[in-house]
Amino acid sequence: MIIERNEIRTGLLVVLTLVAFVAVVIYLGAPGVFVPEKTYFIYFDNAAALKPGAEVLLAGRKIGRVKKVSSPVPEKSRPEPKLEALVEVHVDASAQIYEKVRVVMAQPSLLGEMMIDFTTGEEASGPAASNHAFIGERPRSLSDAVPTVLAKIDPVLQNATATFASLQKTADNLTKITGDNSDLPKAFSQFRQVGTNLARLTSNEGALHRSLANVEAMTGPEGSLKKTLGNLEALTGEDSSLAKTTANAEKFTDSLTKNKDIAPTLANFRQTSERLSDMMKKLSPQLTTIGSNLQAASETVKTQPWRLIWPSTKKYEEENKVPPEQGVRRPAVKKPTKR
Repeated sequence: MIIERNEIRTGLLVVLTLVAFVAVVIYLGAPGVFVPEKTYFIYFDNAAALKPGAEVLLAGRKIGRVKKVSSPVPEKSRPEPKLEALVEVHVDASAQIYEKVRVVMAQPSLLGEMMIDFTTGEEASGPAASNHAFIGERPRSLSDAVPTVLAKIDPVLQNATATFASLQKTADNLTKITGDNSDLPKAFSQFRQVGTNLARLTSNEGALHRSLANVEAMTGPEGSLKKTLGNLEALTGEDSSLAKTTANAEKFTDSLTKNKDIAPTLANFRQTSERLSDMMKKLSPQLTTIGSNLQAASETVKTQPWRLIWPSTKKYEEENKVPPEQGVRRPAVKKPTKR
């Protein structure tokens, strides 16, 4: 009997130990079996190394764990904005999680694992029911910062590349301009020559200095310009000869106007000019003959000057011609033949 009792006690102890062990395992592995829990779904753009079993916190206090991580979510099931990762969490039913709450995926330490934290809930929105879906936030990490920085730096790099290319072209142009046979050294050389010429021109012995000295001498108290102006002033003054001549002419024209001698004088001058014109028309043939005789005499003197001393036997053709005004024909005289 004693042996049987010991065996029964041993069996009961083993069974109780197994039951306690299974209960602890179930409590640790599936706490919802003994404690009531709620299930929530959280959408993220990226799971970011979040593992099942990760802690779920409410303002820093542990209230549950991550049950499942699914990605990518079917496109028709994605909320706006199109988020691809779905995280299923189980939390204590007594946890006060409101509908309007901030859900953040964070890493508490540099080497710690990712977890989910519910913060800044609004009590006025009311408690969130089980199976409620939230939109989660994932803080930017170093791996996310690099593409963002590169995206922002890329336009700057492009502008810098274009600027460097422009600077390279500018440097090439400057090299061409400042070369040995370029236009810039020639322009500087010409500018230097212009400066030298200006220095010579404006020196004490330069042409500009001499011109200024001449102008000063001409415009000085004893200068020619001063004397000329004085002479003009004396000539055009009230007691000058020009003023007297003008006064006399004015008196003369006034007397002519008063005596009415201008019209008869002009008429007499017109008649005299008409008479002179008629006389010149009448004397025109005779003057023409005299001119031709003088031309012939001058030619004879030039070619045969001895005829001025010895008589000449030269016969002129004009002797055989009758003047136009007489209208009488003279018999032609035959030239004597030389023997």
